[in-house]
Amino acid sequence: MVGCYSDCCRFLQLIPDQQSRELSQRHVTKRAKKLRVKEKEIKLKPVIAFDFGSEIRERDWCNVVTCHMDTAQAYVWRLQNFVLGEHILKPCPENQIPVKACAISACGNFAVLGTAGGWIEQFNLQSGINRGSYVDLSERSCAHVGEVVGVAYDSTNTLMISAGYHEVWDFKGRGLKSRWEIGCAVVKIVYHRSNGLLATATNDFVIRLYDVVALRMVRKFEGHIDRVTDLCFSKDGKWLLTSSMDGTLRIWDVSLARQIDAIHVDVSVTALSLSPNMDVLATTHVDQNGVYLW
Repeated sequence: MVGCYSDCCRFLQLIPDQQSRELSQRHVTKRAKKLRVKEKEIKLKPVIAFDFGSEIRERDWCNVVTCHMDTAQAYVWRLQNFVLGEHILKPCPENQIPVKACAISACGNFAVLGTAGGWIEQFNLQSGINRGSYVDLSERSCAHVGEVVGVAYDSTNTLMISAGYHEVWDFKGRGLKSRWEIGCAVVKIVYHRSNGLLATATNDFVIRLYDVVALRMVRKFEGHIDRVTDLCFSKDGKWLLTSSMDGTLRIWDVSLARQIDAIHVDVSVTALSLSPNMDVLATTHVDQNGVYLW
């Protein structure tokens, strides 16, 4: 699945390519004529983050959530029918703060949203109802002081992880369980549900791995010399792939705690994803419109 800068979201089928589809925003031309406005005024803005949930529930309710540039709400989609869903998820309706991060729980029933203002709120995907905020009552009225750059659920609906700071929350009680402060800003996170490891990239170009259950840092990878743009675990959790504006794509062995390979590219990688059977790597690059397959 690909979020595009051209106001759309696409589902790409590699084999065969004919099955690739664009997710419909429901009669944009018809609605624009009815409202007497231009189509671009009612089209959704470019996608900046998305997550998709389990296929088990896709017949019952929406299983994709998207966040859009400078938009104070998130949208849900039915991947089975490739259409926009009926609910709009609106955190902090009294404060129009852009949503920056989203995640769907392992069970597929819940979505959590993080905003530029530090708020984190949970929603029921079936009803679209707000199920409450994650709040650190000891220090402040919201979850983070600054922007929430990433959120994730564990595999058992026990913990929710958020990044700005590294914070671990109780899923049901929505109370803060732990916080890691590392002295520099987090720019990207990825969580591997099977092994419970959280990989984070910070503005000092260092990759850190945390054991969310043990609540401690377990690995530290250094090598990039410019901003890290994306992170990706292999399905088995043994490898971590990272890309950077320094023009490299690096592969790290998690168990051995060392780099095992590196690829230098002419145009820096902005995003990457490894297929479940680890035979295809998809990348996007600076100022390039396509998705590249390796």
